[in-house]
Amino acid sequence: MTDELQQITPPQDNQPEPQVLNSAPLQPQKSNRNIWIIVGIAITVVCLCSVACLAIFGTSMFKVFQEKEPVETVLDAYMRHMANKDTESAYALFSPRAQRQIPIFELENLLEGNNYILFEGYQSTSVSNLNISASENTNPDLPQGTVANVTGILMFEGNIQGSFEAILEKVDGKWMIDGMYITVPPDKIK
Repeated sequence: MTDELQQITPPQDNQPEPQVLNSAPLQPQKSNRNIWIIVGIAITVVCLCSVACLAIFGTSMFKVFQEKEPVETVLDAYMRHMANKDTESAYALFSPRAQRQIPIFELENLLEGNNYILFEGYQSTSVSNLNISASENTNPDLPQGTVANVTGILMFEGNIQGSFEAILEKVDGKWMIDGMYITVPPDKIK
């Protein structure tokens, strides 16, 4: 029987038993999942805002591109009528709001004496800057609704270049002039 016990009992290796340190229980490792969710949401929000800004900017640029030619056409027609001394046709290009404030004789005065130099020899209009905005004002004499602030270049005979600033407003889907201010260089004055 002793032989049997020796066979059943595993041999002992005289190795020391592992010692267990008596310390606080190990904390489970915190998950970074919450941080990744917050970072993912932040990136998504930034991307959505960027897409929205690009869409608004793109729509605005398309609208400006689309309206540039009609605005330029109205301003060119005004300059041609004034160069031809046709104040009635030029006056018809002004908005009803502007016509209430500017009588036709003021346009006629622009064609007399040295004032005509602003229109004499006119050839073309080129819009350099066009800013379209929605405007609402308590003053009924100021442009309302869709308003365009325009600056650009005027070309005259003799390769003379002038400039202009204009304000137009859309009336019944058509651009009409509220005011136009023309500057010519001293070379044009004879």
